[in-house]
Amino acid sequence: MKKKKILFITPTGGRTGSEMMLWYLLSHLKGKVQTALYSCKNGELFSMSSTADETFINRTKKGFIYNIYEGIYFKFFHKTPEESKLIKIQKKIKADKWYLNTLTMPRFAKLAINLNIPYYIHVHELVSIYDEIVYDDFKFQLENAEKIICCSSIVEQRIQQMGYQNTVLRHEFIDIEKIKITQKPENLRIKLNIPTDAFVWVMSGSMNLRKGYDTICDLFEFLPSTTYIAWLGSVKQTGVLHYIRQRTKLQKLNFIEIGEKSDEYYDYLNIADGFVLTAKEDPFPLVMMEAAYLEKPIVGYNSGGISEFVQEGMGKSIDSFNPKDLAEAMIDVQNKTLRIDKEKLKNRALTFDIQNQISKWDSIFD
Repeated sequence: MKKKKILFITPTGGRTGSEMMLWYLLSHLKGKVQTALYSCKNGELFSMSSTADETFINRTKKGFIYNIYEGIYFKFFHKTPEESKLIKIQKKIKADKWYLNTLTMPRFAKLAINLNIPYYIHVHELVSIYDEIVYDDFKFQLENAEKIICCSSIVEQRIQQMGYQNTVLRHEFIDIEKIKITQKPENLRIKLNIPTDAFVWVMSGSMNLRKGYDTICDLFEFLPSTTYIAWLGSVKQTGVLHYIRQRTKLQKLNFIEIGEKSDEYYDYLNIADGFVLTAKEDPFPLVMMEAAYLEKPIVGYNSGGISEFVQEGMGKSIDSFNPKDLAEAMIDVQNKTLRIDKEKLKNRALTFDIQNQISKWDSIFD
């Protein structure tokens, strides 16, 4: 029997949680289905090492001149240059289905319907992202999807509350084999000028308001002076970053920007004594599972997937968005008044390793 060919379309090709998961997924689908990937941007993840059978990356650099060109192109051809590019790719590879990785690309749902190609949409987002998508586009992509794959129970709940019943729950997963520790955490802590008696909480992800990084400084008002918080991830050059840096400097807060550290990511994650999630909304963060595998207690606001993942003995999910409440839970971990079972943390992470989840994905493409 001929294997199905799926064209996976992803927004940036960078190291976001949804795209890391796609990278893992594609590597494990080899031999089961034919895979092709189109990345809308030249992100480092797929440009460095694609795991698809065929890869197409949009390397166009957008700017003022390009926007003028795109407008003229659309006026004459009634489609964008990128849509023309995808049509050519489809003619070449003859994909049976398209797979839209995230809600943020409704333009491709319309293109798929115009080309009579069925598509799946993989939803990694909650309601705050809905607000960034035009009403008719948002509605169209959900109403016309053959399947709506949801990355967590809370995501599926929100989709079904809108009346869509063609959902499939498939949790986010990680690849344990990719988690390699090559440096001693104490050496990295010295490099970051962290005192030996400090309790270090690590946060991870892209800096944006949804991740709650604007609340970091407020936490220190309620934490012991030996507590450090380190942010592991890309830095977004905005006024909020200036706000955090100024408060950190003037109030002498124990906050450290580690940066992205792509090649040393797990080494820096491993400097943590605990992992903290300040997100106001987070469907099912991959880094939460990675931290659990490294046996780091997890504390965070009940922002979505955390309450589904964290069980008794693993940390605590806080049913408020009050920094004082989160700080109290962090102190309970630091003072060991909250029981932490490191074996349970690791075993829970193993449940969401791709080796234990991939069989559930095989049926998706049947």
